[in-house]
Amino acid sequence: MSPITLAIEVVLAIMLGACLYYFWRLDRKLAALRTGQDGVLRAAAELAQATVQAETAVKALRLTAQEAGRDLQARINDAKGTAERLGLGSGRLRTAADVAPLRGRM
Repeated sequence: MSPITLAIEVVLAIMLGACLYYFWRLDRKLAALRTGQDGVLRAAAELAQATVQAETAVKALRLTAQEAGRDLQARINDAKGTAERLGLGSGRLRTAADVAPLRGRM
């Protein structure tokens, strides 16, 4: 074996070692990237689940608000009916001071 052939083989062996080292580093970085993607996928799944829960809560809140609105309207209608029965339909309550001048005219 000639010294030139030996030198070329040593250089090639060193280059092969350097390639192996860089491939090893690349593999570690790709593995870390894959692990990070799993975390992103997990976070996206949790976000989707939270979105579904929020939609359900909004629907329940909307139903509760509608029921409260119906109840409030029923109370308003009852109060109007009571006010009309008491003679408060004109928006003025007769007091004893209002009734006294009327008695004097009779």
